[in-house]
Amino acid sequence: MRTLIAATVCLITGGLIAAPPDPAKADAKSKAAPAPIAPKAGIKTPGIQMPFENLKFEADIPVESPGFVNAADSIFVASKSKGTVARIDPKTNKTLDPITDLKQPCSGTLVAFGSLWIPECGPQKLTRFDTKINKATASLAIGSADVSMALASNSDSIWMLVDSKTTLARIDPDQNRVVAELRLPAGCNSIAFGENSLWVTCPSETRLLRVNPATNLVEKRIEVSTSARSVAFGAGSVWVLCEKEGKIDRIDPKTNKVIKTLDLAVPNAGGNLAFGAGFLWATQTGFPLTRIDPETDKERVAQQFWGEGGGLISATANAIWLSNIGKGTVSRIDPKRAIATLAE
Repeated sequence: MRTLIAATVCLITGGLIAAPPDPAKADAKSKAAPAPIAPKAGIKTPGIQMPFENLKFEADIPVESPGFVNAADSIFVASKSKGTVARIDPKTNKTLDPITDLKQPCSGTLVAFGSLWIPECGPQKLTRFDTKINKATASLAIGSADVSMALASNSDSIWMLVDSKTTLARIDPDQNRVVAELRLPAGCNSIAFGENSLWVTCPSETRLLRVNPATNLVEKRIEVSTSARSVAFGAGSVWVLCEKEGKIDRIDPKTNKVIKTLDLAVPNAGGNLAFGAGFLWATQTGFPLTRIDPETDKERVAQQFWGEGGGLISATANAIWLSNIGKGTVSRIDPKRAIATLAE
């Protein structure tokens, strides 16, 4: 009997008899969040899709109700519901004092001619703001189309979609007044300047309009995929995101023809485009970040991050700025880190 007791003690003290499982730990494991499931939409080529949560941000900056992100010397983020424009210092990734007392800032912001231009959908005006002295220096009583991006600039003018009909206004920044207007098809929803022209997306006509700033006239109407909504420039091309079919059309500005259509396989998901660090970047609902390689020998969707997040996007040579409307943040992403992120 003494031998049996001694052997039992040795087994216990030697750790050979396992302790009973902890019920609390077992219950915690059973309640752990399930692994995210990849969506049915999107590119299904192996190695392209990956969870957005796998991508590490350089910074994730709280900005209440973030809207369009304007990347310049400072990062400006308009919040229509809060009546503010947040400012982020890209050197520190910290927020600065916001621009306040605005009435429904909408349709993006624009840095041009030494000022920040802010459309206000409430009073239907365009405010010119000097960020150095933190003061509004001019206010134009002009309507604003409540679209994702209603402002653009070239070497001598500010251009703005001013109503839903749609009217394109040309503003002289020296005089702070409208000097020309051009009536466009109803429902045009974004403008951008590049390749020496102004480009306007007009989904009702399934067209991208090319406006010559020398004549204030539409010189080309280019047929694109359905529901064009965003334009970007890079790699010698004009890129157009068409939301209904989830496609991106690549246009040669020399011929004004679509030379390639890339299918993101994410229809009816809104979205926005930006070009930076040698790549085209897209954001869509359910797919916060997609990278497109523009090289002609391998022109393709290279990465597609799926999950929650995204909204509006801006890019520079060394940073991608992505607003997360649902989370209330603006994320700074290093393009090199994004490229190095591998599919599981």
